[in-house]
Amino acid sequence: MLCSVIVPLYNKGPYIEAALASVLAQTHADWEVVVVDDGSSDDGAQRVRACADARVRLVSQANGGVSRARNRGILEARGDLICFLDADDWYGPVYLETMVGMARAHPSGSFFACGFERIPDSRAAALSYQGAAVRETRLLDDFFERRRRGGPFFCTNSVAIRRSDLLPLQPCFPEGESAGEDQDLWFRLAERLTLVFTPAQLVAYRVEVAGSLCAIESADVLAPTFERLERRALAWPAANPARRSALRLVSDARVSVARAALARGRRGEALAGLRRAAGGGMSRHWWVALALSCLLPTRLAVKWQMWRETHINS
Repeated sequence: MLCSVIVPLYNKGPYIEAALASVLAQTHADWEVVVVDDGSSDDGAQRVRACADARVRLVSQANGGVSRARNRGILEARGDLICFLDADDWYGPVYLETMVGMARAHPSGSFFACGFERIPDSRAAALSYQGAAVRETRLLDDFFERRRRGGPFFCTNSVAIRRSDLLPLQPCFPEGESAGEDQDLWFRLAERLTLVFTPAQLVAYRVEVAGSLCAIESADVLAPTFERLERRALAWPAANPARRSALRLVSDARVSVARAALARGRRGEALAGLRRAAGGGMSRHWWVALALSCLLPTRLAVKWQMWRETHINS
C-alpha cells in the first residue's frame, strides 16, 4: 500500500532533514514524500532537493499558510493512504507499518491514528517507542466524548486517511485560519468515519519551537472550527448520541476562552462567554469559571487563572 506523506515547509530548514530521515527509516518501504515549500525564505527547499531518494518530491508555491500547503500536498499525492508530517517533527520507524496494518484490517469506513510524544525543542530526534508495529487497536465510536474528556489525544503527525475519503472534503484544511485548522478536518472525518486508534506514541510532536503557531496563537478567541462544529451538531437529530458530546465539546472550548478573558482582567467578556457556553451544558469547569468570575475580585481571579495555566502547562 503506497503511503503519501505530506510535509508543509515554511522556514524550517534546520529541521527538515531530520523529518525526511525519519521517513527514510520506516520499516514500511512503499511510500512517497510530498514536501510543499510554502514560500520559504531560508534554505529548507535546497535541503530537500539535496535528498537523493527519488521518492521525495518538492512542490513550491507562494506563501499561503499551512492549510493551503497541506491541501496542495493532498492534490499532488498518489498514495492510497495519506499521512502528514510537520517539517520540525518526525516519525518513529514503525509508524507507517502500523497505519497500513490498520487500514488493511479495516478496509472501509475508518480513519486511523496513534498517540504522540511531546518532545522539547532542545531534544534530539528520538522516540521512547522503538518496538515492533502495534497490533492492538481500538475502534472509537465516541470520538467527541473522548476528545472532550481527554483533550487532543492524537496530532496531525499521527493521522492517516484514505485518499478516497479525503478528496471529497477538499479543501480539507480551512485556508486562512491558523487556529484549529487541523481539528476542523478531524471533526468532519469523525462525523463520517470511525476512528481506529492505538495509544502507542509512534510519532513526535516538537513543542516550544520559536515562531510556531501553537506558541503565538491567542487563546482568548474561539477558533472558527468550534463554531462550525456547533452549527453542524445543532442540525443533527436529537437521538444522535454524538450531538450532545459535540455540543459539550464546544461548550468546554467556550469556557476555556472565558477563562482566558478572565486572566486578562476582562470580567464582562468572560461572563458573556460563559452565558453562551451554558447552551451546551454546565460542566464542573463551567461552574468553577462562573464562581471565579462572580465571586473573586478581578485581581485575585487573574492571579488564580495565571497560576492554573502555569501548573497545567508545566
